[in-house]
Amino acid sequence: MSGEVLISAENSTDLTMTVAAEAELTQFVDRNSADLAATTARSTTGELKKKYRVYRVDLEKIEQALGGSGACENDTETLVLPGNAMKIRYAANEDLDQQPADPEVAKTQVAAEADCEPNLLWDEPTYGTDAEQDDPPQEGASVRAANRPYAQMIAGDCFARKKQYKDFAGNSYYTSWNDSCYKNYVERYDGNPDRNYYSKFAKSTCDGRGSWRLKSCGHGVKRNTSGPTVHWLDWAPNASQDRNDCRTRSASVSLKNVSVTQSFDVCEKQLIYKYAEAGKMSSYWKGTATSTRGTAHQVSVYVGQNSGRPKWTHWINSNADPF
Repeated sequence: MSGEVLISAENSTDLTMTVAAEAELTQFVDRNSADLAATTARSTTGELKKKYRVYRVDLEKIEQALGGSGACENDTETLVLPGNAMKIRYAANEDLDQQPADPEVAKTQVAAEADCEPNLLWDEPTYGTDAEQDDPPQEGASVRAANRPYAQMIAGDCFARKKQYKDFAGNSYYTSWNDSCYKNYVERYDGNPDRNYYSKFAKSTCDGRGSWRLKSCGHGVKRNTSGPTVHWLDWAPNASQDRNDCRTRSASVSLKNVSVTQSFDVCEKQLIYKYAEAGKMSSYWKGTATSTRGTAHQVSVYVGQNSGRPKWTHWINSNADPF
């Protein structure tokens, strides 16, 4: 398969204003309350319908549009996305050589799974205006001298991808889900008149359902080319890990004068890939599990003064098999 396909009335149904969406939104907030703004966590279902969109996507039609063979067993999936998410689309995985190497899985198997597991992509909206300056040079040296540098969170949200499978009796049930959240930070009063410093934290929490076991899940971010050019500063974690336990781990990145540290839970194998392209990074959990698993990473970049805030594109995926 190759290319991209936007979700549309041809391949999906907007459920946002229906009764069916209410349960999805309530469960979504319950699962992600720790990563959502307090005001969102306390929102009524009516308020949530104004903040988020709920779609039911026909994955068979997505496969057809991407040129698939029709051999995949995908049925449908439900998406919960921020209402201001842009260009929601599916893309075939054409970058197998740029994915983290997994020696336990043969390349042919990876390719076959990729054909049936397209990535979900969407573009993060601009917060403020394109010319937004979080640390403007006009603040002056005296203002900067009177204020210590600090990291300020300027944006954050979550989105969900829940897959469904229809059995021979026509019953549809969830097989897996991937809740992906992000947080964006900027360094205020950095003291540099030529640059602004930003970080992005991206995480996924995934699970299999019923008789399905989770095999993998991941979350990647990259620069949206409609935004300013970004330059690498730092990234974390800086390497993959393969362990036999579960523990809380931190991902800390440096800006100019300050650092931003986030904690997340990880079990077994976490695969990390930092791309050559500035700001582009992904993290994947791999294994076999019947309970919740997670992955996360963080990047920091700088942009030129007066360039505006960085713009970002997300991609997420998950995979589960029956016992």
